[in-house]
Amino acid sequence: MDHKYLAQSLVNLKNEYLDEFQSYNHIREFIPVSNHQSLFDKSLVEKLHTFFKYNKIYYKEQNLTLSNIPCISYEGDINHFWLSSKKYDTNYQPFLPTWGLSALVMILIAKDLGFENVIDIGSGDGRLIYCGSILGLNAVGIEIDKNLYDLQNEISISTNVKYEIINGDSNSIDYTKFELEKTMIFISALPELGEMISYSLINQFKKYKEKLHKVGITLMGSQTHRRYSRDKSRWGWGQFIDEFGLKIVECVSLPSSWTIDEKKETPYLFTLFNY
Repeated sequence: MDHKYLAQSLVNLKNEYLDEFQSYNHIREFIPVSNHQSLFDKSLVEKLHTFFKYNKIYYKEQNLTLSNIPCISYEGDINHFWLSSKKYDTNYQPFLPTWGLSALVMILIAKDLGFENVIDIGSGDGRLIYCGSILGLNAVGIEIDKNLYDLQNEISISTNVKYEIINGDSNSIDYTKFELEKTMIFISALPELGEMISYSLINQFKKYKEKLHKVGITLMGSQTHRRYSRDKSRWGWGQFIDEFGLKIVECVSLPSSWTIDEKKETPYLFTLFNY
């Protein structure tokens, strides 16, 4: 299915969700009931439900219907994890999850672009690598916060969905130990906040250009900018993209916890090294 159509359909459902579903919880999202929708593969949707049922961030479920599609809304609380993730000096962005369906769309895009491996830097509760695994990709998550690392392990064991998790600082990881060919690296941080991680990663990769055959980085952009933002081009990443000669191969806007109460979504920029 066309990525743009899939993303826009999800955005339309999200806007209806905001209009129809009232909640005081900032952490909330929906998943269609697997047997009553045609946007996503039914087995993938069922596995997403399993992820939420075993994810202790979420404590409340509620049935609802969006565009005649039966769905389940999941509500949760990340205060404990958000505060825990702030205590690390090299954690530039506290934990705030993207949506499960958005993570699924991003992995579908990466797979359709020919990537076979995914590495998620700042993997949080592991939803991107979970989606990578259920779609048959080799998935690795790097998470500095021990509580979130433990949560990812718990979900993997409970769901029997396997992926590799590294509890550590992404700046000190030796990326040469991974299979880098045909790898998409996700950086879960907004512009400015994510610059330190991104520059550190790129500077490491410059040392071994010969290993970067079809290696990409997906950057999390922003539709809004602070008044004195250094870079307002290409969703906050223009200067970074130009400096390192990255090529944008796909851009898709998807719901995330950052934009739950807004009509503008979070743009995700899929880029490739031009080495």
